[in-house]
Amino acid sequence: MRVIICATAALLVSACGRGDTHLIKPEAPKPNAGMAETFSTCAWGEVTAAGLSVWSYACGKDRGDVRLVGDESLPGFMIESAGENGPIRTQAIQIFPREKDAAIDTILPAIRALSPGPATDTCEFAPAQGHEDSGKARFVFAPTGAAKEIWEKALTGAGEPVAPCGPLGEAVWGQLTFELIGHDKVAMIQHGSEVQIFDASTLKEISDGADAGAAKAH
Repeated sequence: MRVIICATAALLVSACGRGDTHLIKPEAPKPNAGMAETFSTCAWGEVTAAGLSVWSYACGKDRGDVRLVGDESLPGFMIESAGENGPIRTQAIQIFPREKDAAIDTILPAIRALSPGPATDTCEFAPAQGHEDSGKARFVFAPTGAAKEIWEKALTGAGEPVAPCGPLGEAVWGQLTFELIGHDKVAMIQHGSEVQIFDASTLKEISDGADAGAAKAH
């Protein structure tokens, strides 16, 4: 009877011996319909850097050799494309450290220092509108008080108003959002004003190979 059970189980796994270990690779995330249509001639794959993983398209010469690449100096990821004098890189995702399990507000001093603007000293993190993601809370670096009132009024007027919180704050075009990653990181994500080549919802921390596959013993 035991032989029959083992033979049946062999249909589901590659072996039935005691102590055998098998890796079950998780299914790759699928791009949303908008990305799939926009980058239909490009290759979909995983990009890793700085202990993080994110899924993105990589396009060939017919699409300007555009791809997401890791940049350990940020640390984070850049979008790279072909240029007349060599590759052109623009920032896509930057990682900021935080104390273990600390609130996202604890990195505000670092963000204010990197984003000088007319009202930067009073800007705070606020829930992002239009960039929500299932299971993830995203934030924008936004004006408060009188600066917020002036900014909202300016958005309804003519011309392009000056961003009150500087280059990392709320803007008319495109959007930067911030979200917690793991226990000790914050990701700053550049969403741009068009369909991005990477899927920010797939950004995650890689720890000790745990995300490469789950071990199952038989």
